[in-house]
Amino acid sequence: MDIFVARQPIFNKNLAVIAYELLYRDSDQNFFNTSIASDIATAILLMNSYFHFGIDHLVGQSTAFINFDARLIHSDIPQLLSTKNVVIEILEDVKPEPHTLEKLEKLRRDGYTIAIDDFVLDYPYREIISLSQIIKVDFLNNSREDIRKICYKFSKQGKLLLAEKVETHEDFEWAKKLGFDYFQGYFFARPHMIKSKDLTGSSAQFLRLFEALQEPEPDFKKITSIIEIDVFLTYKLLRIVNSSFSLGTQIASVHQALSILGINAFSKWLSLASLQVLSKSHASELVKTAMIRSKFLEHMAFHATSLEGHEDELALMGILSVIDVLLQEPMTEVVKNLPLTPDVKKTFLGQENLYLYPYQLCLAYEQGDFSRLEAYADMIEYNLHQLSSDYVDAVKWAEGLFLYMNDIDNEFVIK
Repeated sequence: MDIFVARQPIFNKNLAVIAYELLYRDSDQNFFNTSIASDIATAILLMNSYFHFGIDHLVGQSTAFINFDARLIHSDIPQLLSTKNVVIEILEDVKPEPHTLEKLEKLRRDGYTIAIDDFVLDYPYREIISLSQIIKVDFLNNSREDIRKICYKFSKQGKLLLAEKVETHEDFEWAKKLGFDYFQGYFFARPHMIKSKDLTGSSAQFLRLFEALQEPEPDFKKITSIIEIDVFLTYKLLRIVNSSFSLGTQIASVHQALSILGINAFSKWLSLASLQVLSKSHASELVKTAMIRSKFLEHMAFHATSLEGHEDELALMGILSVIDVLLQEPMTEVVKNLPLTPDVKKTFLGQENLYLYPYQLCLAYEQGDFSRLEAYADMIEYNLHQLSSDYVDAVKWAEGLFLYMNDIDNEFVIK
């Protein structure tokens, strides 16, 4: 049986990540396989899904929101989890049967945080509401007027309000003004201003460099001279290339890095070094998302028959997948101004080509849309049994590299 575990970030009002919701599916059922009858078998399944991969690898030091149906609540599985970094998220169809309420009351007494998922205005179970600390308000299945009513009513009761399925930056701003505490959705990965961002310093350097690297015959001397103008970019690039995240060979100069790594790999590391420069301080999760996509797509290329030899370009494409948000321009405009290969341009525009299906597979998994995985995997001759381990490896790599890059920033400032 295939096990799929992905994660979605949950933000506070400052767009800092305070938690991740872990999304679980097996390949046959929408949630847990109904053929598993006993509490013990269910416990084993949960352990093999969340703990096989390791919650610490999926959420780091953050909190994990985990969905529980009535059967799992009755099984006492929540008691296996830490009260410090796990939120028990009750599915909206859990009914307040006496035994269920008894279990939830015990969880509350033991110090667990309880949230209600997919909350709507006519949610009927007041007993469960009284036991919950967090209410996740569904922004797609409630009208704005209903959302106002929910917010007004339950904020007065001291509940923490989480706006979920927030799709646009405008919705985020509206929810924040309304009084919501936490936010979940894809708004952070979409441009909210249709105007070009003013590029100065290292930001402009990155675009000049990328253009130089995409020339039919890149001029190493020219590329080296552009990088060496920016001392911070030079320092950061060499530190990353020399780290455990890259080659074991110690590289002493930009020219040496170009010679040893080659153009494609060097472009990838250059993009990683420049990503934080292009991003705003509040976009750290976006930077992390790009890193995860980069490594995830690279792993896919290694394991997909049709993508053999395309690892570097797919990795670079993962990094560039957030460039529209960082530049605050629609992707249709960004691809006009960047010297991308035709296949990469077509992918970002949703057009048929070799890279479209691995990219769609990456996004579907990231968003928890597991119903499309098999079709996308078949298109690229990729074994779905490999998918979850490739994703978790990408998350672990990205989290480690992200911390390392932040350390470089701090070290550079201190020196």
